[in-house]
Amino acid sequence: MRIQPLLVGFGLALIGRSAPAAAQSPKDDVLKTGQAVFEAMARRDTIALRRLVHPAAHLIATIGTGDSAMARVSTRDQFLVQIATMATVPIERMWNAEVRVSEGIASIWTQYDFHLGTVWSHCGIDSLQLVKTAAGWQVTSIIYTVVRPASRCKPNPLGPPR
Repeated sequence: MRIQPLLVGFGLALIGRSAPAAAQSPKDDVLKTGQAVFEAMARRDTIALRRLVHPAAHLIATIGTGDSAMARVSTRDQFLVQIATMATVPIERMWNAEVRVSEGIASIWTQYDFHLGTVWSHCGIDSLQLVKTAAGWQVTSIIYTVVRPASRCKPNPLGPPR
């Protein structure tokens, strides 16, 4: 029969191919987007930030202790101006991130520390909300705590920034 050699040849052709690379999970893509925001901040790359942060996004800093906090709200455009005009490089680093994804929405809840250059400024919790658009994952909201002094913060396992 001619079918058997044909099938064997097809099988050998498949064996010779390398397996496709494993696709990143949606959680990995979401975390990569959050990290890309912090990296773009450090480069003061407002073009990348415009791509990563949704036009309707808001950033909310909460400052306080105990049961109440003062909230400072910024639009995306205000955030971009602030990043572009900072005299010192902003370095924000996250660790122990918890990522949740459902359909086209996602969240990142993570510890972070923030430095101006290599000088520690504050730490806290970042909560990023994201939406999956035609352009990919975009941050729609960042709400974060601002905790000082350093003695109230958990140390970053990465050590000091370089």
